[in-house]
Amino acid sequence: EMTHGFDDQGRKFDALGRRHAWWKEPTVLAFEGRAKCIREQYSGYELHGKPVNGKLTLGEDIADLGGLKMAHKAWRKAGENGERTEEEDRMFFLAFAQTWCGVERSKAADQGLLDAHAPRKWRVRGTLSDLPDFAAAYTCPPGSGMNPGKQRCALW
Repeated sequence: EMTHGFDDQGRKFDALGRRHAWWKEPTVLAFEGRAKCIREQYSGYELHGKPVNGKLTLGEDIADLGGLKMAHKAWRKAGENGERTEEEDRMFFLAFAQTWCGVERSKAADQGLLDAHAPRKWRVRGTLSDLPDFAAAYTCPPGSGMNPGKQRCALW
């Protein structure tokens, strides 16, 4: 949730909650370029043949990616001697994915396309595919769906 303060909407407010442009122009341009990668990534996903609206879900997609990245870094640091085993890493990512497990009727799922959150499937696959640590933990081949390599999006 902390990363919402620096997503596509939260970044427009300063430390006192005042709305104004407080980032320098080069920072804004870099942010917008990286956010565009995430927006286009999610816009390329479909649910029941219908496209996800990456513009609508962008703030949540940024928060999911930033939050998981920070949580994983902190979790690894809290391990014995500041490290974790490969098996522990896999369990961390599996626990994240299980958070979004669920069954819903296709009509309900279609309503989810109007939500600011990406559909569950893409919250998991989209977020994890953008983390090099996930690809390393599961030995995902470069260029695969879960290890897109240079096509990977990274905001922070």
